[in-house]
Amino acid sequence: MNKSTCIHYNPRYGWDLNSDANLEMRLFAKAQRRQVTILSYGCDLDHHTIKKIARHYLTRKKSTEAETTIEIRYDTYDANSNKHEESQYYWKTYFISERTLAAFLQALYRLPGTHIHCEFNVRGHFEVKLNGVEFSTRVLKALDYPSMYKEDLIGRYLLFIDTESPDNEMIRHKIHLLPKELQSLSLPLDSSQLQWELLVKDWIRAILRYDV
Repeated sequence: MNKSTCIHYNPRYGWDLNSDANLEMRLFAKAQRRQVTILSYGCDLDHHTIKKIARHYLTRKKSTEAETTIEIRYDTYDANSNKHEESQYYWKTYFISERTLAAFLQALYRLPGTHIHCEFNVRGHFEVKLNGVEFSTRVLKALDYPSMYKEDLIGRYLLFIDTESPDNEMIRHKIHLLPKELQSLSLPLDSSQLQWELLVKDWIRAILRYDV
């Protein structure tokens, strides 16, 4: 950022963005609110109905109507590995209106599981080693806010046991048999790398200890 063109010092209240920079930041924030990932997760999701709902509401064609279009990604995670279908929808981008998004969510909310908003471009992995064994987790940034288009975006990271590491097989197959609080892990945004490692290791140790 070029300080001389992007910010200035106001003697009344200190440093502030110039008008052009303010506009650029507002446009960036607006664009972020027009992109969202919807995540459905839980144990024994109703995949048959989810497919019907997705086919009905999600389209990959951009609308020519004046109504605002939102870019959507849809992702699912089933704690039951026998029912989980990896990234069935995620790598496709859908274009729908705010009204259609509301209807899509309303249809999902009728189904078992948790259905939440996540940040559009955040989906990765976090690995830890325990006694020489490597475990991997899928990471998404869940957005917790009551109004998608009016409230500030405040979130948390949500972690699931995935299949990226072959060593995960010793725990992935039993995730659906665990108490709900062990089927995923939620971490605050301000957690440090060291905290992540300690908390993820504690979570995996608890899964390993749990007798099913």
